[in-house]
Amino acid sequence: MTVSWMPDWQTADGVPFTLASGVHEWRGVRPTDWAAVGDGLRAAHEELRRLPVRRIVEAIDAVVDLWAKRDFTARRAAVRDAALVTGMSEETIDRALDAELGNLRAESLLAALTRELGDPEVLDGFRGGTTAVGPRTVLAVFSGNVPGLPARSLVRALLVKASVIAKIPAKEPHFTAAFLRTLHDVEPRLADAVVATYWDRDDDEVLDAALGQADAVIAYGGDEACAAIRARVRSHQLYEEHGHKLSFGIVSAEYAALHGPAEVARQIAADCSEFDQHACLSPQVYLVQEEHARAIAEHLATAMRREARDSPPGAIDAQDATVLQHRRLVAEWRAATSDASEVWAPDGLEWTVVLDDALMPLSGAGNRVARIVAVPDVDAAVDAMRPFAKHLQNVGLGAVGEQFRRTARELAVLGASRVSAPGSMTKPSMVWRHDGQPRIAGLVRWCDVELHPELDRP
Repeated sequence: MTVSWMPDWQTADGVPFTLASGVHEWRGVRPTDWAAVGDGLRAAHEELRRLPVRRIVEAIDAVVDLWAKRDFTARRAAVRDAALVTGMSEETIDRALDAELGNLRAESLLAALTRELGDPEVLDGFRGGTTAVGPRTVLAVFSGNVPGLPARSLVRALLVKASVIAKIPAKEPHFTAAFLRTLHDVEPRLADAVVATYWDRDDDEVLDAALGQADAVIAYGGDEACAAIRARVRSHQLYEEHGHKLSFGIVSAEYAALHGPAEVARQIAADCSEFDQHACLSPQVYLVQEEHARAIAEHLATAMRREARDSPPGAIDAQDATVLQHRRLVAEWRAATSDASEVWAPDGLEWTVVLDDALMPLSGAGNRVARIVAVPDVDAAVDAMRPFAKHLQNVGLGAVGEQFRRTARELAVLGASRVSAPGSMTKPSMVWRHDGQPRIAGLVRWCDVELHPELDRP
């Protein structure tokens, strides 16, 4: 089935493209007349403006209700295809979708709208003398291999009644079109406001053509890819960027004593196993107060083995396997020369636990490597993160009482945009201001009526 999505009004022929993973291929079509696409999206935007925001929420909730069922035909097909292209197991992908789709229920969407806008219905017209107006068209450039990732930005754009041009990620191209096909069954006016397609990263001609139809741009990717898009954004366009990010965990002595090493290990294993540790929200290192570090690491080996049994890790390509084997060798060399270091790992590459007393340069990422670094105290853990402040995103903070409140504030000042409990790092809600900015309010402009006698009339 095609990985692109074209609305009913898009009748012009396009250019076919093929995305491949090994022997598997998926096909789609890319528009050639972007001016016509822009005209169609402008007309679709006018239809969106007539939809009450609560109707949009209801439609998205109805779609998610279908997709929440693991045996839903469209979901099963998308999961199978995603497993082929990402290498993740179907169970890992299902868990990722469970978490992501759970954030798109009506209650969550209304909570996010209320937090950022005060009153969701300001998107429908003036409320108390103020109204919010979304962009006509958003260009969303997605990347990465995290299943369901495009859903958040796609839904946010539709909530503010913007039409969307979505560049699907080559590393997980199936979800967007499949989700939009279901959305079309539920509420065609929403699905007809989206064009989802693909072009090569270095195809500046198509990027510029798509940019020419947009009032706002959302970019996902590494620092280099985001910089290339940023350089082409026009001065009148809103711009939102999700570049390279890193996440860490912290466990204080008080938190470890309160919950016990086995439970803390279970929490850390969950954080390091979801998405096979490929999400930006996944921790690269857990910094644990030294008197509990070894006990937690010992329990962590059992917990990681249990996670691998319940949610099998995906296939690792040859390059990633080489990187992972090298990381193990470095850790084992450290363990051979230091009483403070140790490595636990099966014969295969399903998981790895490393205990160390130094935060080595971060090399490689993902593939279920749970690194425990012993630190003297929580302040030392925060100091260890300072060199990575520019890219800091998410911290799983295991602390209690006043220490929790003080450390959370320090992490916020350092650069973290999210602090969660250990075990919840990969499950952000829609209420989270993604990467530290209001992602719904950031898409709208406001108009206020003031100093006008009509405001006082009933």
